[in-house]
Amino acid sequence: MSIDSLILFFGAMMDEEQLALVEEGLNLLIKKFKRNTNEGDLQRMKIAQDAKAAIRKVMLSLAIKGDIKDIVPVIETGKGAGWEVTDFDDKIIRYHA
Repeated sequence: MSIDSLILFFGAMMDEEQLALVEEGLNLLIKKFKRNTNEGDLQRMKIAQDAKAAIRKVMLSLAIKGDIKDIVPVIETGKGAGWEVTDFDDKIIRYHA
């Protein structure tokens, strides 16, 4: 599952099962990039690892607070990869590794 397909995956309400699928996809990306067969794979692996750590935080938040309305992957300079989550009160929270 590529980052682009992860972006297309979102749009509907996310539940724990869907977030677990995203985590599995990130695990596959990490394994792929760990082989370091292409230029930049180590950097891509770090981004995927950051996104995985952040998705675990989103999953914990979901377990505590309930369903989320929307989730979008983000990459911020200095903070790395993460997720921007919108809850049903339209409150936006960013999760990073």
